[in-house]
Amino acid sequence: MLRTFFLYFIYLKEKLRLWKRVNFRGFTVVYAFKGSGIYWGKNVLVNSHFLSNLAGMHQRSILVARDGGIIRLGDDISLSATTIYALRSVEIGNGTLIGANTVIMDNDFHPLDAVVRRTDNRDAIGRKPVCIGKDCFIGMNVIICKGTVLGDRCIVGAGSVVCGVFPPDSVIAGNPAVRRR
Repeated sequence: MLRTFFLYFIYLKEKLRLWKRVNFRGFTVVYAFKGSGIYWGKNVLVNSHFLSNLAGMHQRSILVARDGGIIRLGDDISLSATTIYALRSVEIGNGTLIGANTVIMDNDFHPLDAVVRRTDNRDAIGRKPVCIGKDCFIGMNVIICKGTVLGDRCIVGAGSVVCGVFPPDSVIAGNPAVRRR
């Protein structure tokens, strides 16, 4: 109960601070740990209420930056039930639209070595920046992995798992995602 109140208090504080720049539809989890940051562009729309996107949202939007991680959101972007978890950096360019239930992570979330996983060694977690260009369209249920770079105007098909570097104007789809055009 106390944790819920604490998260709601942080949500209200951020909502008031970003009132003219960001439109939150529904409760969104936004948290930047000490030494980390989330930077918002203008006219950002964050959908977290199940009626704000009828494509089948399974969660709320969650944006977390920790261990020095940075999240930079450009102008005129839209997120629906999107999770962004940054330990290094996640950048999303102006005009990008991100579909429901997309997950963007610049890290492995846990160390890959089984022995190290049993410890609390956060430095052993693999990290590489993620950069998504301007005017991209990312379909629903997409996973964007660490080290991914999408050039401007890329389109990512629904349900894709994206790892790698893709030039501007690419159409990407599949698991693993490959360039279709």
